[in-house]
Amino acid sequence: MDNEYKEIRNFAEHSLGEMPQVIELLFKLDKESAIEQFTQNQALYLGRKALPLKTRILIAISVALANGPKESVMIHYKLAKRYGVESLEIVDAMRATKMALMSSTLDSTDILIDQFNNEERSSDDEGVSLLLKSVKAEAGIVPDRVITASRFSSALVREHLREKKAMLKPVKLSAKEIYAIAFAVSASIRDRECEKVYLDQFVKNGGNKAEAEDILTITRFLSGNRAFVNGLNVLKILVK
Repeated sequence: MDNEYKEIRNFAEHSLGEMPQVIELLFKLDKESAIEQFTQNQALYLGRKALPLKTRILIAISVALANGPKESVMIHYKLAKRYGVESLEIVDAMRATKMALMSSTLDSTDILIDQFNNEERSSDDEGVSLLLKSVKAEAGIVPDRVITASRFSSALVREHLREKKAMLKPVKLSAKEIYAIAFAVSASIRDRECEKVYLDQFVKNGGNKAEAEDILTITRFLSGNRAFVNGLNVLKILVK
């Protein structure tokens, strides 16, 4: 292999502990593609400067958890352990990821209302109204989907708000980190309403524009990188 390969391999082994398999395989097929993959890894993920490395890694783990494949999760998990990310910090990230994914399903309540609009719903209008007011007081906004869900089922919206309060309450991470992760996951699944809510909370907890750019840039890289991680077996066949 040439000097570019040696330089990239030395850097990867020093920073990551190993040469990423995707880059190794790409070098055997097309050097320019391998260099581009490595450059993106640096420019869009590991080389970002606004967010701490720990936060970047947790965002990568979370986006991979939300979208797969599991091999991608393990790549970033190994990186997390290499750089001293604590186990409970990873659990916090997993819980925030789960909450962001669960929140997106509330978009379905509008079609449920259309389907069952003639049926009586379980109702606690006064209690739900107070809940929604408390959400607005705390977050500054009540997502439209939560309002819609409250019209379909008071029990459903109560459970959603209970889950949100419990699962977005970190054990080890800061609130800012939790909302950064939730925003990244929502962006990766194109959940625009939750993106706005979580981004607003991220800013209210001290997040800034440069850090938000890092979040989106990492999310873009992880989302696109599924093409190669999912294609590892294909790449292995191609190099034979």
